Amino acid sequence: MKINSTEIKNLEPIKTIAVSHLGDYSGIGPAFEKLCVWAGENALWAASPRMAGVYHDDPTHIPAESLRSEACLEDLSGIEPSEGMKQYTISGGKYFVMQVEINMSECGDAWKKVYDTFNEKGYEYDMRDHYDLYQSCTGDMEDPDAPWVVDLCIPMK
Repeated sequence: MKINSTEIKNLEPIKTIAVSHLGDYSGIGPAFEKLCVWAGENALWAASPRMAGVYHDDPTHIPAESLRSEACLEDLSGIEPSEGMKQYTISGGKYFVMQVEINMSECGDAWKKVYDTFNEKGYEYDMRDHYDLYQSCTGDMEDPDAPWVVDLCIPMK
């Protein structure tokens, strides 16, 4: 894992099409796969939409099987979501953002690092969306070891 930057930013809300996931956050992959197939079938990739994972619950206080999350694709087309999908707007506002370069197996470690850094600085959370925003993949997206540039976003008071 490589940390590119850490900063406080005022982020704009992001309108998305989302697929909800219930269970351990590491199991959100099939929700992203469903979104990706749907985006391909609807020729949405040409607009270069970003993808994000939104995590609603604190895994240190909620059992893994009850964790709620959203796999999101930025809605640049205004297309209606298909069955099993919904429109979802990721919250904007003041965020602590750590940009990292990781492969998918490093996601958990990256989130631990951003929360450790956030807490060490004495910042306070609020109840808006905690999310990761995928900026780019610098390799073959089918390769689980391909490096991704990801913004890890924690809402601040």
